[in-house]
Amino acid sequence: MSLVIVAAPLMLAGVLPVDESMREHWGPAAAWRLPVGAPYELGAPDGSVPPFQVNRGVEWTHHHVSHQGADLANGRAGDTVRAAASGLVVLALDGDNSNGYGSHVVIAHRRGDDETEYSVYAHLALGSVGVKAGTVVCAGDPLGRVGRTGRASTPHLHFEVRRPRTPEERWEKASVVDPVAFVLARLPDQRFDTSAARPYVEWAESEGLILAGADGERALTRAAWWRMLAAAVKRGPGRGGQSAETLRDSLLVLGLLPDESAKAAGDGHVPWSELARDAGRLRRLGVRTPHGPLAKAAHRECCWVRFGEREPGEHAAALRHREGEPTAADACVLLADLSGPLPVAHLHRARHAHGRPGPARKPQPRAGSSVAARRAAPGT
Repeated sequence: MSLVIVAAPLMLAGVLPVDESMREHWGPAAAWRLPVGAPYELGAPDGSVPPFQVNRGVEWTHHHVSHQGADLANGRAGDTVRAAASGLVVLALDGDNSNGYGSHVVIAHRRGDDETEYSVYAHLALGSVGVKAGTVVCAGDPLGRVGRTGRASTPHLHFEVRRPRTPEERWEKASVVDPVAFVLARLPDQRFDTSAARPYVEWAESEGLILAGADGERALTRAAWWRMLAAAVKRGPGRGGQSAETLRDSLLVLGLLPDESAKAAGDGHVPWSELARDAGRLRRLGVRTPHGPLAKAAHRECCWVRFGEREPGEHAAALRHREGEPTAADACVLLADLSGPLPVAHLHRARHAHGRPGPARKPQPRAGSSVAARRAAPGT
């Protein structure tokens, strides 16, 4: 009789067992944004939403962190709270488990191939949490609404960023960093793009598909395209710091590139026929990113203007004979089409005025209170 040893699944953040499907879709967090209000500037106007300010930051008392995050507020409840970066939801509690956070969401973010960070969104309005554990989100995806559940005396978002020593360390025990400074140091360079493709190149940068500062209107090189494919495909090698030739070889093993690409040089430009061929293969293998940056109607209109096709991912062969050379922005739009349109968010309003909590819901089993959780409770 042979002994079969089954490895225990990774218990990410100490609360979520991660299976292979989650790993396939969990891409890198390459760029960040603020979770409430204007995405790139604290205190800036954002349409009809009053500007958010930091009411209280990270505080230390006798070499101990007495307040673990930043309290972001604009004097009211109900505004949308968004994911600060792409990641995997490890905890989504719509209720109260007596740890002070009230309704809260915790997201794990990959940095490179072997480092993890957590972002925490607390005091969300009861009944507003719109995600669940195990869900992959993109930067800017709605998570819930500003409230005052848990240990909060006024409506605000308690926002944290933590750096664990290992991916399995409980999120409450991970080291605390200043979340606002952390985010502002990692904003996407592509937010300055003034072309019609801006939502796509900014999305691609946030998802780790293109390098920061890449010019979307330049002709697409094979090196850039291989990096995009490696970061986009399920079970792909990721982008990391690998050379173009190493990524090419990995894509050959996956079957994403055909054998005739084995000697292709990374500095050559990608013709439309090659882009169409690889997009068709990528569609069959599956993409890692959960969705693109625009809703269906707006996305299809953009595709029609750019390609003369409303669904270029499904009709990639129609792109083969286009004139000229595809740009990096063209590739971003095509990958967004393969990922699917931005889904419509359904976030419920707070059940009580000003986001005050109603009767507590039964908490999720893995969100139970602990000594570490109580010590990390966000005071307000």
